[in-house]
Amino acid sequence: MGKVYLKTYFYVEHEIKFLIMNLMEAYNHIDKFIICECNRTHTGQPREFIFEEHRDKFPQELMDKVVYLPCDISEHTVEAYENEDAIHAINEPVMRSFFMNLMNFDDDDIVISIDADEIIYREAYDYILKETKETGLVRLNLHQFFYKTTYLWEGKDFVSPIAAKYKVFRHNYPCNWRDVGPILSKKVGCHFSWCMTPKEMVHKLHTYSHPQYRFCADEELLENAIKNKEYPFNPDEEFNIRELENDSEVLPECLRSQSQYLEKVLV
Repeated sequence: MGKVYLKTYFYVEHEIKFLIMNLMEAYNHIDKFIICECNRTHTGQPREFIFEEHRDKFPQELMDKVVYLPCDISEHTVEAYENEDAIHAINEPVMRSFFMNLMNFDDDDIVISIDADEIIYREAYDYILKETKETGLVRLNLHQFFYKTTYLWEGKDFVSPIAAKYKVFRHNYPCNWRDVGPILSKKVGCHFSWCMTPKEMVHKLHTYSHPQYRFCADEELLENAIKNKEYPFNPDEEFNIRELENDSEVLPECLRSQSQYLEKVLV
């Protein structure tokens, strides 16, 4: 029987909170939590490795399952600030797949591939692993949140993360570890998208993989959008936000039971 790996990558400080949440939820269900950090942004700009500065914020009793991979991708990416095609065809696949060069997997190992802000429920792992063992590859279905970890975007599913047997994915799909496979019918977690300050949003808009949204890179515009529960990236898209209570069962267990800890260590 193969091992189970949860794999993610991150590149901004506010995502540390989500890494901790994923570790808390996954710890009893995985063999290792692979955290990849690249020295280039989606747009090919240089960045420093910052994980070690925040290691002491993690629950130390859970760190035995963390595998931190600093990924030097400088020779494999291109400067692509205005070139969305290069971002998606070159830089992003490198960022998502470089871990394969640094780890030794067996064919029957299962890799669950998520972004840092995609939190998998602890109670969903048995279901995910059962389906993955049967089919070889599944796409995860998450609740979509926006702006705040209590702002649920109703009627919006998020289905980009995947779980796959290593041999199935490695031999059959482009190495972006994303957006392929049959979608699970049950919701298995939460995508906490753009849950950051307006200043952090502006930084993200200048460094991440969708330059078409940079017209929103204005702190005042974004602050008003959060306040008024508006979606400035596409005003024509239906954007229905329902604010949940902090103890809502839609939220991951760690967020309901460990919110004070998370707030304390991330001040």
